[in-house]
Amino acid sequence: MFILTTVEADVRVHPRDLNKPPLTAVTDVIEHQYLDKVIQDLGLVVSIYDIQQVQGGHIYPNDGAAYFKARFRCVVFRPFVGEVVVGKLLSCNKEGLRVGLGFFGDVLIPDYALQSPSYYNDDEGVWVWKYEGSDMFMDLGEEIRFRIASLRFNPTPTAAQLQQQAAAAAAAAAADGGQPPPAGPTVHSPLEVLGDIDGDGLGLTCWWQPVAEEEPAAS
Repeated sequence: MFILTTVEADVRVHPRDLNKPPLTAVTDVIEHQYLDKVIQDLGLVVSIYDIQQVQGGHIYPNDGAAYFKARFRCVVFRPFVGEVVVGKLLSCNKEGLRVGLGFFGDVLIPDYALQSPSYYNDDEGVWVWKYEGSDMFMDLGEEIRFRIASLRFNPTPTAAQLQQQAAAAAAAAAADGGQPPPAGPTVHSPLEVLGDIDGDGLGLTCWWQPVAEEEPAAS
């Protein structure tokens, strides 16, 4: 689920921080720029492991900041396909489930990746697995075990792309006879993990708990 990787970066230290030791100043910038951020095609940085090298410290005219070249190692969240992970069911809709891992909340389990047969219960607002004639509800907040199907990296959209997406959403709503969505910031997920629970032992962990046998009554 986690990998240790080496990153090289150009680091700009603001003039107000030049009174700090160079290693401290560079580390502060690296932590601000990389912690809890997604590196494209790599994964989510969860911690800075160590700083291996810092070079430079050049100050350019009319700037005042110091520029360094740094090499550091960081711990990155990048699960591998087929890995089985346990998270918490955060929300759901007719398109599927959203699962969180505490530090990461963009795990998506599409409707086609649920146990079969499953259906969406509009009254309860949850998915239900039909298992041997019983309804197994996928209640929010429950612990869920899933398998990694794929990773999807989403480049940060430009302002023009965001406008196009908003226009397309408004047109789709108008075509369906509904109101256009309210104007506001669009949530962008730079990394999405797609999972599936269509298999034995997958799904809500409470489904697979052994049932305690009743002890015979004392005579």
